[in-house]
Amino acid sequence: MKLIPFYRQQGKNIDQYTLFLDKQENRIYKVYNRDENNILYWVAFVLVLAIFRAVRSIHLPVYHPIAVVAYIMIGLIISIILGSLVYKVYYRDLKEVFLTEPELMEYIKRGKKSLKIEVWLTGIMFILFILTILLFLVNYWIVWYLVNITIGFLLTVLLCGLPPERFKLIKKSFVDEK
Repeated sequence: MKLIPFYRQQGKNIDQYTLFLDKQENRIYKVYNRDENNILYWVAFVLVLAIFRAVRSIHLPVYHPIAVVAYIMIGLIISIILGSLVYKVYYRDLKEVFLTEPELMEYIKRGKKSLKIEVWLTGIMFILFILTILLFLVNYWIVWYLVNITIGFLLTVLLCGLPPERFKLIKKSFVDEK
């Protein structure tokens, strides 16, 4: 099942959800965005700080260009696997909803604003991803490597929400309007 996210409602004191379209089955699904426990985020934040502090003086021993490429590829693979898994787990509780064609088109049009924000955010994350690779290549500091894996993970999650079909869907909704 290939789902296309086309609308995301976010904000404080409202139900937060994402709408997906399954073009093969012509069905629409809603996933409520879980309001995770803030304590979990703080524990993870403290844990990451502790890891960064413990490894801040470590520089990876790199003596050959192939080793550098291997480090970068391993980090990239870790980022992609973790990001894809988190995206799939986060959006697993699908509930089918029934919208009329005009309602669907309205949601798709309203989703264009969040699409622009997500594209900009993805572009910024990509620039940061490249920057951390370059910083790692300058001094082989493990902190840059770990930051790069983290940014790669976040970038993968963002890219999972931007399939090419989403852009086609938005474009088609505006063409059909005219």
